[in-house]
Amino acid sequence: DIPRELLESKNKEQLLEKASTFALFDKSTSVTSCRKTNKIVRDYLGVTGKGPLVGIEKRLLKRNVVDAVVDDLDDYFAEVENFSSSLSKASSFSYTAGTADFDSMNNFSKDESSGGQDESNLEQARLAIVECQSSLSKIVKMLQLSS
Repeated sequence: DIPRELLESKNKEQLLEKASTFALFDKSTSVTSCRKTNKIVRDYLGVTGKGPLVGIEKRLLKRNVVDAVVDDLDDYFAEVENFSSSLSKASSFSYTAGTADFDSMNNFSKDESSGGQDESNLEQARLAIVECQSSLSKIVKMLQLSS
């Protein structure tokens, strides 16, 4: 990581000096920034208005889609509800990861972690996305069987 003050135009000489010595020190002892971010997950879920899942709940409940499910409408609506619930859970965990996750906001050495990986909000969001995927697979299978 580079201090922001060093990048200012008034510190050009100091930046050049640091750049020349940067190549000489042992990089294995440096601290790298944590690359985890919730933005990628939130974009994918469609909560930022981008990504493949934008408006999917509305599309699953469109009349022409629902009319295609002739066999068991109750199971279809139950699975859409499971999907919606899992999607909401993933959305809230991914939001919280950007504001409260210790792992998502701090720097660690390459091989170091804060410890509670299984309890991080990004991990919980991942598990909720796995639930979404399972529900969506069942929904797709129902739609394929009915067509």
